[in-house]
Amino acid sequence: MRLAFISDIHANLEALEAVLEDMERQKTDEVYCLGDVVGYGANPNECTEIISKLCANVLLGNHDAVATGILTTKHFNVHARVAIEWTAEQLTPENKNFLSARSLSRATDLFTMVHATPYEPGMWYYITSLEEAAFNFQFFGTKVCFVGHTHIPMIIAMDDEEVFVHQGKQVFFKGRDNLRLLINIGSVGQPRDRNPESSYGILDTVEETFTLRRVPYNITGAQNKMKKIKMPEFLINRLTEGR
Repeated sequence: MRLAFISDIHANLEALEAVLEDMERQKTDEVYCLGDVVGYGANPNECTEIISKLCANVLLGNHDAVATGILTTKHFNVHARVAIEWTAEQLTPENKNFLSARSLSRATDLFTMVHATPYEPGMWYYITSLEEAAFNFQFFGTKVCFVGHTHIPMIIAMDDEEVFVHQGKQVFFKGRDNLRLLINIGSVGQPRDRNPESSYGILDTVEETFTLRRVPYNITGAQNKMKKIKMPEFLINRLTEGR
């Protein structure tokens, strides 16, 4: 099967639709979402409704948790706070109920998925270094663990206790029994690696490969919607800059 993994959509409908079109071209069989469906963007209800119908499994992201009242805005910066307060007012009761019912993690025989980190996923820590990645390998028992949260795509490998960043957008693991992977699939709606194109990943369970994909989308359209609802300029401009 070809399984697609998405994360950090952040109510960016233009980006989500572009990624879904790419998934169709790539002939994916199932879609899994690692959370943060809402926050920052102008289409929280539309994105939530698409995700609720589309995905085989959806996790809870920290923005989803704040928008539905599970968490407070205590740890949010001023821009994120403005966006999530607007989002909370816009979300329908049905969509709030859907998001608030999501779990923090999910594991199968092959992969684990969490929004933030496998170590205490409800604390919303970030993996931003090899040291943090190496620490987190001990908290999942599967071949692969998918994370989001940082909005920066990266493939981190552990091979015979050596932890390193895998270069390139594709990794093959067939027959490599000692290889384990911690993969950040990046962000659909707000990339932060200086590349404004949407990011997501495809796991091929037959070929035993993982591939990161980048997809262009209508950034101007998303920005115009954000301007109309008076989102902070910083949030609008960062879509163009990919930061």
